Amino acid sequence: MKEMTSRKKQAIATKERIFQCATELFAQKSFEEVKISDICHAANVSTGAFYHHFSTKENILNEGYRDFDAQVKAAWEAYVQTNTYDNIRFLINFQLHAISLNGYIYAMQFFKNQLSNSDKYIINPNRFFNQKIREIVTAAVLKNELCGDTHEITEHILRVSRGTIYDWCLHEGTYELIPRGIKDTDNVLFYYQKR
Repeated sequence: MKEMTSRKKQAIATKERIFQCATELFAQKSFEEVKISDICHAANVSTGAFYHHFSTKENILNEGYRDFDAQVKAAWEAYVQTNTYDNIRFLINFQLHAISLNGYIYAMQFFKNQLSNSDKYIINPNRFFNQKIREIVTAAVLKNELCGDTHEITEHILRVSRGTIYDWCLHEGTYELIPRGIKDTDNVLFYYQKR
């Protein structure tokens, strides 16, 4: 395998710096208030450098979803799987923890982006996060741990998870997101348990 040139390494570092500075700004004020010039100033790059890596501010949010999926994939590969319920809780907990770290303003930017974007990445069934939940549910249905249609159960879990985050944003982050989200997930799992 060819070693990366210093120019390529610098380009990757610049893109990462732009992404990090933009997400920090999105966590402080609304997406609409953050200008590309603000991002460039925070990242100490030219406008040309910004447009070399991202065609729009929306592309940064799309990159955020891909970054999250890469993080959750790495965490999942390091995780020692136990049982259906704990495995689903692990993924939901990871999601809720990532969201709560950046705050409700940051989460709102992603929701707004997805509501106005024709490419609804958050509900893409091929995302790692969504695929993994579906795989766990499918195995649980085959083992008779959960009863019902695999697609319906998976969508219910994902919909409740998104709904909890949305509600947390509506309440401006005034309650603890992780315990509420895990409790909501447990309620869904209880509903589909074999009795």
